[in-house]
Amino acid sequence: MSEPEAVMKHGTLRGLELVALGQASILKAQNRVTACAACSNSASQPFEDVIGEVLGSSDGIAFMLTAPAECPRCNSPLFEATSVSTMDLNKTLQVSIEETDVVFVNRETLAEAEDFIAACEHCQPARAEIGFEQVLDSLTGCDPTVTEYVICHAAQCPNCRHEVMEKTLIVPR
Repeated sequence: MSEPEAVMKHGTLRGLELVALGQASILKAQNRVTACAACSNSASQPFEDVIGEVLGSSDGIAFMLTAPAECPRCNSPLFEATSVSTMDLNKTLQVSIEETDVVFVNRETLAEAEDFIAACEHCQPARAEIGFEQVLDSLTGCDPTVTEYVICHAAQCPNCRHEVMEKTLIVPR
């Protein structure tokens, strides 16, 4: 544990070391979360596992949040046992950096792009003709021939509530 001001140890619990997390550590773990069980069927990893990954160890440790984290997608509270989905950093970094610009899309830009979605390929497959990444191109001003986007969490179709990712075809507003 490298952040003494953010992580406070508080004894043991049934043979496990009990660690109360400060806000800085909670935010580091929360930033890896893309969705939770309340808003995604693919959420399957306990939030406490994400905390362990972020802090570098979870063997023999029980984590206790001093305040709940928040799902970036639906704002539901995240507790230690809440199932979450996370961004797989290994997958996102497999892009060839020499030929491609990788743009990480923050929550604000994603929310703005989401406002341009009228429907998606899931609910209106015959009308969905442009990729969601084209909306991101126009908002960011990036060159579509060399840009790959990594969004902080899936956007949501306002029509059917289906997840919209970078390559999802949409019907624009």
